[in-house]
Amino acid sequence: MNSKKSVYSLPKGFKAPHILSGLPENSPILVAYSGGADSGALLHMAVKYSAISGAKIYAAHVNHGIRGAEADRDENFCRMTAEKYGVELFVLRADVPAIAKKEQKSVETAARDVRYDYFAKLMLEHDIPTLCVAHNANDNLETIIFNIARGSGLCGVCGIPQTRDFEGGVIVRPILEMSKTDINRYCAENNIEYVTDSTNADTDYTRNRIRGLIIPELKKISPSPEDAATKLSENLRQDALCLDSMAKWFLDETRKGYSIETEKLNGSPAAISSRAVMALYGEISDGASLEYIHVKAVLELSKKAVPHSSLDLPKGVRAVIENGSLEFTKANPQKASAPQEFSAELFEGVNPISPINAEIVIEKTQKKKNIYKKSMNLFIDFDRIVGVIYARNRTAGDKIKMNSMSKNLKKLLCDKKIPLDIRSRLPVICDESGIIAVPLIGVKDGYAPSDDTRNTLCIEINLL
Repeated sequence: MNSKKSVYSLPKGFKAPHILSGLPENSPILVAYSGGADSGALLHMAVKYSAISGAKIYAAHVNHGIRGAEADRDENFCRMTAEKYGVELFVLRADVPAIAKKEQKSVETAARDVRYDYFAKLMLEHDIPTLCVAHNANDNLETIIFNIARGSGLCGVCGIPQTRDFEGGVIVRPILEMSKTDINRYCAENNIEYVTDSTNADTDYTRNRIRGLIIPELKKISPSPEDAATKLSENLRQDALCLDSMAKWFLDETRKGYSIETEKLNGSPAAISSRAVMALYGEISDGASLEYIHVKAVLELSKKAVPHSSLDLPKGVRAVIENGSLEFTKANPQKASAPQEFSAELFEGVNPISPINAEIVIEKTQKKKNIYKKSMNLFIDFDRIVGVIYARNRTAGDKIKMNSMSKNLKKLLCDKKIPLDIRSRLPVICDESGIIAVPLIGVKDGYAPSDDTRNTLCIEINLL
């Protein structure tokens, strides 16, 4: 067959989309098409690749509403080119400046979000598993410089990946190893027309500033900095894969849910511990990424290992030190908020305590009984109770007399390592003399049933 020979007759540097994606050769492909030289060359290559592989090619163009008549010109050009190639073109017109203002984003970020949201929608609606984008070696160099300026870690300096998962499909970059010079040469050799975006010269945009001011200076040092960046990406990506693999092994061996023992985390190399933190955060936050400043703060929290200390992270995630471990939890606004102040007299039967979403079951018995339930139980000598018995929430300075000593409730709860979310919901059981019992802590001196006790009050506390 001539298919492989034909695929490789495409320009050097072009990678077959199905090889990058791992999908069947004839899987449909959506090409992100702006009308510029890069995406124009990619669309031309994709059409040639379609003739070889049988893959149906679609294209998508976004008119961002930024450049007025020029943007309309580009849209019309893309329509004509797609028609010439026999490619179905999808077009979205969007007011990106208005969206950026409303969502308080930069125009660059808003434009990117609009594009990729549109691509994801098309792929889902038309059952297209692969998105081809025209990032090239120069784009990769710009990304590396940008990430260095941001203080990024190893993954950022690895540059643009050739593939990544995307909304149930995959993004591939077939011309990532081709330089801008290579692409322009290909356009000239194949008589490919394209449009030029006038904003490419506007150095108010970060990437344009890198492209127009920094890279020309680099070329005075190295004639092909984009090729050097490609080699750097390849080498560092192998290192990153190795470290990722080691971090995965570390997590598999040490984690318990979203928790890791601080001793083990603190004793690991930073390259492993930081990846472990990012992996656990990514899982609990449904794929969100954690900035370096947050990773550093979490590792510092683990290093200090102060019981019950915590750190709030983006996406409603909290890192907490509990029982010698660093644990990630997803904030529940209702449970995280402090309970309302309450004081409720208790009667035999079920007593709902809505401020802490709990119930207290009171039963008077002749003797202490065993209860095999996942609840908190207290047993009190009924005849020792002074006046009425009631439940209230814990307040600052509360103390209970146990073992002939008056002990601070807050300290007792800390010493027993009771989690913060449980601690804030525990009721304090009182009579008219003061605090007589606290679940998970115990009963006041003199109030526990003895062999001489005639009536025992069983108090069962259930947190709902």
